[in-house]
Amino acid sequence: MNRNAGLSILRIFLATIALLIFQGNTTKIKSGVVVNPLKWESLQTIGEEGVVGERVNLWRNNRFWFIGESGYLIDGFEKRPGVHPWQGEHLGKWLHAGVIAYKITGNEKIKKAMDEMVKRVLATQRADGYIGTYADEYTFMVVPESTDPKSIADDIEASERKKLVETGKNIRGGWDTWTFRYNIYGLLTYEELFPNEKIVEACKKMADLLIEVYGVDKYDLTKYGTRKGISATTVLESIVMLYQRTGEKKYLDFAKEIVEMSENNPDLRLMGTMLENKSVVHPGEGKGYQLMSNLIGYFRLYQVTDNEKYLRTVVNAWDDIQRNHILVTGGPWSQKEEYNGNSECFAYTDDFNPEKSHVEGCCDATWIQLCTQLFELTGDAKYYNEAEITLLNSVYGHQEIEGKEWCYYIAPNSTKPYYQEKFHCCGSSEPRALEIYSDHFAGSFEGHLSVNTLAPSTVALSDHFGGGIIQIKGDFPKGSVTNIVLGNKKTKYFTLEFRVPAYTSFNGVKVNGKSVDAKINNRGFVEIDKEWSKGDVVAIDMEFKLVATVQPGKNGQKWIAFNYGPLALAQKSNAENFKVEPFTNVEFVWYETNKAVKMLKPAQSSVSNIAFYIENSDVTLIPFYLTGSRTSGPKTYFKCN
Repeated sequence: MNRNAGLSILRIFLATIALLIFQGNTTKIKSGVVVNPLKWESLQTIGEEGVVGERVNLWRNNRFWFIGESGYLIDGFEKRPGVHPWQGEHLGKWLHAGVIAYKITGNEKIKKAMDEMVKRVLATQRADGYIGTYADEYTFMVVPESTDPKSIADDIEASERKKLVETGKNIRGGWDTWTFRYNIYGLLTYEELFPNEKIVEACKKMADLLIEVYGVDKYDLTKYGTRKGISATTVLESIVMLYQRTGEKKYLDFAKEIVEMSENNPDLRLMGTMLENKSVVHPGEGKGYQLMSNLIGYFRLYQVTDNEKYLRTVVNAWDDIQRNHILVTGGPWSQKEEYNGNSECFAYTDDFNPEKSHVEGCCDATWIQLCTQLFELTGDAKYYNEAEITLLNSVYGHQEIEGKEWCYYIAPNSTKPYYQEKFHCCGSSEPRALEIYSDHFAGSFEGHLSVNTLAPSTVALSDHFGGGIIQIKGDFPKGSVTNIVLGNKKTKYFTLEFRVPAYTSFNGVKVNGKSVDAKINNRGFVEIDKEWSKGDVVAIDMEFKLVATVQPGKNGQKWIAFNYGPLALAQKSNAENFKVEPFTNVEFVWYETNKAVKMLKPAQSSVSNIAFYIENSDVTLIPFYLTGSRTSGPKTYFKCN
């Protein structure tokens, strides 16, 4: 045996021992999911290209500065009161997205802008800990249960709010605690990258003020804010983050007290409802954005307590949302019905109508956050498949291609998205989704080099994988041709795994031109074990599948929609072609979707290299995210019975 062969065997032996050690200390079944305390950890993304790079850089080069230089982020804090009830949320969201942007780009101009904004907002903190945008007479300390009908407006429909005031009824409004939620969140996210005890002290003062008002035997937090208190209890996540940062038990105790208040409110009771496997439509009137934000808080509580009921709450809710409340675009849809609060609340599947439903942009971002957290815990591809579908379709559909404007809502069937340059919650939430995705291109899990996207990009390798870089080359999501090129400085033996996108056939893989055996593990990743050297090329043979989905709807109507790989397909619609329904006269049982798929034929399009025409019609389907413009919108769902 020669020396090189002996060294290779030794490397394989050591790698095997290391893997056994990893597995011996890690995997457990909890709440029906395999959890791993090592968790999936991101490697450093250092560049994005293609569609993904174009879209994230539209935000970094345009809206980041439009927001940051407008004065709107800070004016409400420095010159109280602000001009909008939830003006205070934007700063925390901007910091969250900006921190990830800086981590990836190293752009010192971004850091300088954030440094200045953090300095200015900290300077507004009062002696009692308050950092907010409300006038003294309307702060949550003065109006802790929103009993004043003339207080700051909330998300109750304007006509309904006017009616309540006229009849002398109270409106439980107010978004002051909501601002605290995003203050603490954004500042701690910033402080994690740029440690500063002054920031931590400021966050502690804010949390202490919340405890003073809403702690044990004090006021009921669920009686402040909207939708039966589900807006106010979103502060749960930020309080747990503060506990994670400080280790001070009083913050963990307060987090548990928030849960207890929620459970004692029969109109909220999120955890109890989910543990009983009931629908997300009920808690807090099913307010999608806030409900999922609360779930992220429960997830963090599980992280610090290892209490399985918190994880089960999240997993049961995730399952229900994914199964019953997600469009083929990945967007969590909402719709106004008699039994819920407003058009931003989840509705039952049987009431679905694609011309009345829509996706709030904040729901996209929060759903992606939730999916990402579950993915980090489990390494299970199904969670990030959902995040990716949402990003490539719904998030991009909300984003106008000039970079400054975003839609608050986007409907699956409409003739014109409403892009807005002005500030709104969704225009500040969606960039966070862009950055979260870019921050999870590749990572480490159980000693594996885990490639989590096939979008063209470059990621730095840790010493465990030999240092250097890894490059993903191809045209995803426009196509399925992908190569992974190793640029590690040192030759290393390890397992490389990659995630095949949703609705995609994996046909095989070659390394340096030779076919290799590759297995799909129980987390949905394709694994290759070998000694890796600089210049190794992994060529992935995969193919997007055409898939039809039938969605039941209102009054027994059924709707059919299509995906090509992870991309949702839609007609680029206007007032003239919007009413065309090519499937209403097709004789097939509604669940026989293969017959509908066969009606789609490859077509040419000036808009996209992905295009299909529907047989015996003038309808052409292209990627959903390319259908929106000043004069057109998507038609994603077609009647099929």
